[in-house]
Amino acid sequence: MPQREALLRIMVRSTRLDGAWDVWPASLAEVETLLDTSVQTGEEVAPAYRINTAVAADNPQHTTAHLDPERLAQHLLTTWGLDHRADVATRDAAARDRAFRDFAGAVEVDRAFYIGARVSTAPPVAIDVEPLI
Repeated sequence: MPQREALLRIMVRSTRLDGAWDVWPASLAEVETLLDTSVQTGEEVAPAYRINTAVAADNPQHTTAHLDPERLAQHLLTTWGLDHRADVATRDAAARDRAFRDFAGAVEVDRAFYIGARVSTAPPVAIDVEPLI
């Protein structure tokens, strides 16, 4: 892998998540100097929440809370380019590489983005509409 990627993985994997976890920055003001402001996080996240809200409005049983964790796990494995038979240690390492505590935590975060990802990658549906005469 490229040297920069290897260095990033070493740094992320060597970070310990300890008892101080809950005192890390909790607001934009507290973390502002740590963020890459060229990335417009809000603009990336907002569409996922709009899609989730629209889907739930159409049917209250279709919420992110009802998503199967195994389906979410498979989605993450595909998104991250990992073998779907990857063991727990490999999954956890991949999650830590992406700043998650573990793979299970990443699966829970993926709940918010799964429906939007599925909608954006779904093939167009041909609709046969009879003319109204």
